[in-house]
Amino acid sequence: MKTEPLRFFHAFFQRYPTLLGALFAALLLGVGASLLQTNDASSQRDAQGRTPLIQAAEQGDIRKVSDLLAAGAYVHATDGCGWTALMKAAAQGHGEIVRCLLDHGADPEHRDDSGYTALMVAVVNGRTDLAVWLLEQAVAVDTADVDSGWTALLWAAKDGQDALVRELLGHGATVDQPASDGSTPLMWAAKNGHAEVVERLLKAGADTSRRDRDGHTARDLALAAEHPKVLALLDAPSTSL
Repeated sequence: MKTEPLRFFHAFFQRYPTLLGALFAALLLGVGASLLQTNDASSQRDAQGRTPLIQAAEQGDIRKVSDLLAAGAYVHATDGCGWTALMKAAAQGHGEIVRCLLDHGADPEHRDDSGYTALMVAVVNGRTDLAVWLLEQAVAVDTADVDSGWTALLWAAKDGQDALVRELLGHGATVDQPASDGSTPLMWAAKNGHAEVVERLLKAGADTSRRDRDGHTARDLALAAEHPKVLALLDAPSTSL
């Protein structure tokens, strides 16, 4: 092992201890500043309060998401409405990014300022495959938003998403869990004429006698909206379903 460089370093330190200390301090400060700059870059926010990670997740840029996570981006950061990168990816149907974020510790049960979860925004936006995948990860199915008490099942029934209704029920969704106004998934499916969903909810035990805040049953709503197929299902004996 060559000792000349070490001897030179030792001699230099003895002759100029203050200068060398200053050089080391500058070096450490430079490294620290570089790290801080990297951290700042990953946490800078746009006008909507979105960090680069949230933006990349929303845009479906898996490479950028991976790079930001590798650089230490905060996976739990939220935008101005309380949305995380995971929620943005779920709403847009970016399954690969959703899986990547979950692998890095993202919380699938996080709720935004309105009480929505990643599953709920996936359902609201019709991301059936992704919603089913999230259900298979054992996420909560009966979470309701804070403003109107809507659940994923209410949204799926209202929009006639029969496949999602099937999966939600199969993963334990409460068939008659009402919104704040007393409306149930069956009422919304009946009102909007979604006969397949109505039939599925009835087979799952939905209560046809329940009334919303205005006193309406599912049958009342189907009758007012003139949905004969739905009325036939609601009037049929339960044994015939």
